[in-house]
Amino acid sequence: MPVLPHVLQKASNRAPFVFLLLLFCLPLQAQTCFPARFDETAQVEYVYDGDTVKLDDGRKVRLIGVNTPEHGRDGQPDEPYYREAREQLQSIIQANHKRVKLVYGKQRHDRHRRLLAHIFTPKGKNISRQLLQSGMGFMIAISPNTRFLDCYQQAEEQARHDKKGIWSHPFSRAIAVDKLDTDKTGFARVMGTVQRVGESQTSFWLNLSPHFALRIMKKDLPCFSRYHPRELLHKKIIARGWIYKTKREQRISIRHPAAIEQLVTDSIGLH
Repeated sequence: MPVLPHVLQKASNRAPFVFLLLLFCLPLQAQTCFPARFDETAQVEYVYDGDTVKLDDGRKVRLIGVNTPEHGRDGQPDEPYYREAREQLQSIIQANHKRVKLVYGKQRHDRHRRLLAHIFTPKGKNISRQLLQSGMGFMIAISPNTRFLDCYQQAEEQARHDKKGIWSHPFSRAIAVDKLDTDKTGFARVMGTVQRVGESQTSFWLNLSPHFALRIMKKDLPCFSRYHPRELLHKKIIARGWIYKTKREQRISIRHPAAIEQLVTDSIGLH
């Protein structure tokens, strides 16, 4: 991407506002996977894949905290473990007579107008956690929907340690940025060294190559309480998220630091 000029960050007297933003970044009830209350009880009509369902009133619900493999489109094969993830979600739904309980995200809908929610069995078992524990998908963290984040991270870490599901397959491995197909879009884990940190009026840009960058919007900076994006300069990292293309460049928007793994050695985080 083009080299962006360095813009000095101006001091701000908006501390109360920043504090309120920080509250949206912190995982609530971090030590548990269960809520104190539910927002709704609903009936599932159809399971699209491992992370999306349709309710009997027609609403589509996208599960928060997990991204499962995709169904093949335009003649492409299904991603590994697409069928297993869908079947596991179907099995959980069927075993509970298609009844689920919902906890809405702070951001209620995505750009596809799907309802964003954590879903639970009638007895309160967190379904995203179950899928992650089985290795049926990747943990995702998108501010402000970070409730139960610690729970989901721990579930993924256990599946990775035990090499369950996708973590037993090359599909889960991070792609080195210099090996990345220039036409690649969609969800991926990408590995590289931060060569440069640029700054624009709204964002920081972490360049892993001349044509690949991570975008961290300044409105999400309160989530980066442990380090500033500039501190990642020259660090080797793995970033996860959805690759999109603009002006012949590939980018991933990073909405929470949990989407970035800092590598101590070349072997950490590759499986």
